[in-house]
Amino acid sequence: MLTLFIRAIILYIALVAFTRAMGKRQLGQFQPYELVMTMLIADLVAVPMGNVSTPLLHGILPVAAMFVAHCLITLLSMRSDRMRGFLSGKPSVILSRGVWQEAEMRRLCLTLSDALEGLRAAGILDPSEAETAILEANGSISAFSRSAQRPASAADMGVQTAYQGAPLILVMDGRVQSGSLAAGGLDEPWLSGVLSAHGLTAKGAFFCTLDTQGVMTVQARGGDVTRFQALGPEEVSW
Repeated sequence: MLTLFIRAIILYIALVAFTRAMGKRQLGQFQPYELVMTMLIADLVAVPMGNVSTPLLHGILPVAAMFVAHCLITLLSMRSDRMRGFLSGKPSVILSRGVWQEAEMRRLCLTLSDALEGLRAAGILDPSEAETAILEANGSISAFSRSAQRPASAADMGVQTAYQGAPLILVMDGRVQSGSLAAGGLDEPWLSGVLSAHGLTAKGAFFCTLDTQGVMTVQARGGDVTRFQALGPEEVSW
């Protein structure tokens, strides 16, 4: 029993390592060749995981072969549009100018019920408000409402807005995130000084962020939230 347990742990670690090496896309959106590879890997690993008489290498080596094949296919897809179209398929327009493309939907074996489900997933409840819908190569549906139905943006109203990028996560559960500080051209002494000026410490903070307007938000352990200007907008460098 202990042997089975140890073999399962080893195979699990190997699979995690191969999956991470394949890239983050495999964790969310599968292309057809990636889905096939995932099913094959699951079948290859199942035999040595449950059968002690089968050497571990009989499970790890085929998975390594699948990894090499995946790398080659991915490289070919990046280098050749024709190969990418053959392996992954191409997006198809199923709704254009508010009109369903029936012939294209029949070719894709896509029912109207599935298409309406995709619209709802995109936040469009009334199909008459949809202007364009695209069936992506990975099987998801991207839908866009009519321009008249979309919320007005700052550009529509002629309002000038300041730059807004991703905030820096400076502290998580009392631990200073050195990488985020370095990305903003900051350091730990600066952070300690800013926090102490407001009666706070990094260890006493559950969560601390700094946005691109220079505003720092600190949630202390216990739930109290404090916001203050830590940098001028002209000092923001990320």
